[in-house]
Amino acid sequence: MQRGGPVESSPARERQGGRQRVTQPITIRPAGAHDVPAIQRIYNREVLEGVATVDYWPWTDTRRRAWLETYRDQMVIVAQGDESVIGFAHFTPMQKFGFRFTREVTVYVDPAQHRGGVGRQLVEALIEGARERDLHVLVARITAENSASLALFEALGFERTALRPEWAYKFGRWVDIVEMQLTLQTTEEFERLVQPGFRVAVVTTPEEMQAALAVRRAVFVDEQLIDEDEEIDHYDADPTTVTDAVHVLGRLDGRPVATARLLLDQPEGEYPHIGRVAVLKSERGRHWGVGIMEALHEEARRRGHAGVTLGAQEYAVGFYAKLGYVARGEVFLDAGIEHRWMDLVFEDAEGGTT
Repeated sequence: MQRGGPVESSPARERQGGRQRVTQPITIRPAGAHDVPAIQRIYNREVLEGVATVDYWPWTDTRRRAWLETYRDQMVIVAQGDESVIGFAHFTPMQKFGFRFTREVTVYVDPAQHRGGVGRQLVEALIEGARERDLHVLVARITAENSASLALFEALGFERTALRPEWAYKFGRWVDIVEMQLTLQTTEEFERLVQPGFRVAVVTTPEEMQAALAVRRAVFVDEQLIDEDEEIDHYDADPTTVTDAVHVLGRLDGRPVATARLLLDQPEGEYPHIGRVAVLKSERGRHWGVGIMEALHEEARRRGHAGVTLGAQEYAVGFYAKLGYVARGEVFLDAGIEHRWMDLVFEDAEGGTT
């Protein structure tokens, strides 16, 4: 399934008297607000009559619309039949950040279309979408009595990982839950594909420089409305030719999210100058800025410097103070924004520039 686009499929088939017969062609496509009534019809029937979900009370349309808006980016798809939606499926993200490469798979099909291949096409589309999104693991929780769904998921590569006896209670009886898992790549393959985690490296190629500048444009030009001609200067040229600046780039799971630079051409007796410290808005509060600063501190130490200096935006003075920086002088304006000079003296410095 191409991300965001519909996919025409062959007609669904169902067994009848030991044979498969064609029922209707199916299109798998992203769900939209106009699909809410059909999704409600399918899901709320299961709430009232089945145990594929252990919800007790039907969802309201308002709740479903809010859910669709919340999970739209997590891949919510429907199976469109000749006249109506006959099934839907979606990913649910896990709550903890460390589970960001894992999604739970949920699939519901109109009972009139059971065993007709609709569920298979929906799950196959989710698996393809998971690969496009560089996910690593898909999990499913299925009631132990749902032999058809268990067989379907096993046929698509899922393995049973746990049996949870009496995990749910509905219709006056206990329901056992089977947990299943599909691992999309080996650990080694995933490491090569995604490079998971937060990693900081010195910028050494023009391509890496452009990635760092993209982060800075998002923060300083788009967010803080600083003129691009003022933000980007000769220090930001091809790093293979620039000798008076060092840039670092922080990537989260391979995606550029933070950057900063160290200027080395300071007057004799002054520390090198850290500047253009930028972390994407969506990634702030996760300590990526600390990782970027520590990388530049190490780079300055490696070059024999006894400390570093920077002009901190006034709102960020507290952040730098926690890293050991000490403010000096009065507030000054740079690009129309209030700044303070701050210095950090390395405790382990021996000799070097002072």
